[in-house]
This record gives sequence, C-alpha cells and structure tokens, in this order.
Amino acid sequence: MLTLKNVYVGDVFIAAGQSNMELNYSQYYEGPGNDYNFGGGLITTNDLPKQLSDKNVHFVASANTTEGTGFPLRDVNEQADSWLDATTDNSQHSSYLAQQFAMQLRAAHPNVPVGIVQTAWSGTPIRSHVKGGSIYANHIAPLEGFHVAGVLWYQGCNDSANEATALAYESQMTSLINQYRAVFDQDDLPFLYVQLARWPGYQYTQNVRFAQLSTLKNVGLHNASNVAMTVSLDTDKGTSTLIHPLGKDILGARMAAQYLAMSEGKTIPNGPLIAHAKHASDGTIVLSFQKGTVTGLQAEKPNYSKTASATVPDYTANSNATPLDGIANVATPTSESLQGFEIADTSGKWVSAAAAIKGDQIVLSAADGSSNLNAVTQVRYWWSGNPAISSLLYNDLGLPASPFITIVE
Repeated sequence: MLTLKNVYVGDVFIAAGQSNMELNYSQYYEGPGNDYNFGGGLITTNDLPKQLSDKNVHFVASANTTEGTGFPLRDVNEQADSWLDATTDNSQHSSYLAQQFAMQLRAAHPNVPVGIVQTAWSGTPIRSHVKGGSIYANHIAPLEGFHVAGVLWYQGCNDSANEATALAYESQMTSLINQYRAVFDQDDLPFLYVQLARWPGYQYTQNVRFAQLSTLKNVGLHNASNVAMTVSLDTDKGTSTLIHPLGKDILGARMAAQYLAMSEGKTIPNGPLIAHAKHASDGTIVLSFQKGTVTGLQAEKPNYSKTASATVPDYTANSNATPLDGIANVATPTSESLQGFEIADTSGKWVSAAAAIKGDQIVLSAADGSSNLNAVTQVRYWWSGNPAISSLLYNDLGLPASPFITIVE
C-alpha cells in the first residue's frame, strides 16, 4: 500500500544563477566568517529582509556540483528528507530573493502553495549553467520533465570580469533560456531575470547589463513571450559597494508583478525600453521606446537610503492591486534635468548630452547648447558599472529605464 502525506498542488519555481540568487542568511551572514558581506558595518542584520514564515511555501536547495546521479541536496534538506516548510528558522537557508518573490505571490493568490527549487551556485559564470556546464549537468538536467511555473534568474557578475565573457553573454543567455525551457518541456515557460545591480568591482558590468537587455529581443529565442527583465539600478539602498547589495525585497516585488501579469495574460510591466535613436531635422536626436513602456515618462531621483522598501499590498481591499503598489520610497520626482545620456561620433569619444522629455520620447541636444548633432553616430545611457545617479528616467508604473547603448539612424 502506498501512503501519501503532505501533498500540495501549487506553483514551483526554479531559483537559478549565482550568489545574488543563492544569498541566504545561514551561508552569507551567520557567524564570524561572513563579515565581508556586512561591508565593514555598512549593513547590519536589522537591514536584511525579514525571513518568510508561511507553511504553504516549501523549498529545496541544491548542494555541490560533483558528478553523480539525481538532484544533489544541501544537508539541511537531506536531514529532513523532504521539502522544507518556510518557517522562520528554515527560511534562513533559503534565497532571500526567492522568499520575497514567493511572499508577493502568496498574498496575491493565498490559495496557491509555492515551491522553490534553488539551483543557484555562487561564483559561477553563465557557461556553467548552459548545456554542458557543471551546474546544468547536476542541477538542471536531473529535473527534466519536472513541471515548473517559471524560472527566476540572477547571474552575471563573474562574466563582467573579462571582456571576452561579457561579449559572449547575450548568446549564452539566449541558449540558456531555450535549454531550460526544453528541460521543463514548455516553450513559453516564464523566465524572469535581474539585470546586474550597481557595483564598482568589475570593468565590464555595463556590457553584461546591455547583453541582458538585448536578450529580450534576441531572434535566437525560440519563443520571446514570457521573458522579462527587472532593472536594479535604483534598488540597492546605498549599498552598491557590496557585491551582494540590499534591495531583494524591491526586486522580488518587481519580478512578482511581471510573473502575475504573465500568468493572467496581461501586459508585462517594464520600465522604458529603448527602441531606436534617430536624427531629427532640427539637429537634435530623438529617442523612441518600445510600445507600452513609455506612458508618463518622468525624471525621478532614486532613494539610495534604507528607507526604500517593498511591502505586500492588501489584495483584499483592492482586487486590482499589484506587487508594484507595495514599493515605497524608491524614487521621487525631481526638477533636475535627466542625467546619464552620452553621445559619440565614429571616433568613439563620448561626451555628455542634454536630455529633455517630449511626450513619449527623449530629445537629446549638445550639453553646450548647440543643436548640431549630425555627426553623432551612437548614444548611451548610464553606461557605468556603478553610476552615481541623481536623476533617472521612469514611467508611470514607477519602473526605471534600462541602461543601453544604440546607434543613431
């Protein structure tokens, strides 16, 4: 006789990538060996996200990448011989970002349990996660045929260390999305990922960010639907010097809003996404953005203090609420002009440009007041690993524009 107990029917998500997805209390903050992650007192345990406590959220976390059969589990799961319930104590072993994402989904759909399969592994380049890599072979391939609701991805720091890996990132990530969808046998499987946060440590962070942006419309994707990117430039609460910044609550809320839109057949919420740049007859350059991302363009000043936060909206009081409604104090409107735009000609010498919002477009002119930009061939926006941002472009969803570089047609 077969006995089944503690059976749940709900949505299971893969939490994949490297350390910013793996980030949890027990591995990264508990004990004296983890002083580095506190940034010399920049943050304290009180600044960390609150641990999720929800008996209808369950998780398993993968162990080392040694060759073997089956899906390798961390000791904490092996000892329990099962999925772990997200009690306050158990959640110390679970991804902060996945917890925050699950928290938002549980509030929106309280009758749907959530499961998290954590496959992220710190310090790994993307090549380890695609077919043939050790993470793929040990953490993803063993799950073939397992039904999941979506993939959460946060990775790219390792690939930002070298120009060669940064240049290869877009093709690698496109392959990864296609391969993960094949493993889970769903060609439109929701795949949600975080664009790299501010960090001064590696030289090519901005190149990987652009590769992540370009992946959204890469023609190599077998199915471009249900792929979404979360911009993180404004989420670190002033901790951009840390490779593991704060702000996982804000990221979790933004990703949850995107997933819920996908699952409900609604437009996926994005910040302004660049479409193209063109020379205008008056000597200026006009930037246009993808349809559906540019309503209510405005300049806002990011709040890089710990007062920025995300909470769970009251869905019982507002049936139209989204996780974005719970994001507070992330940015405030500013009268300061838009910053971060630069222009260059074929010489490759970059200079700052003045930017003005004109309806659903941005108009660039020379910073010195002249309007003859006919020689300009390229435009970029916040093209730096750790930009000091005082004015950022947002839309009326409260979502910021992604950094980009583009040619001028």
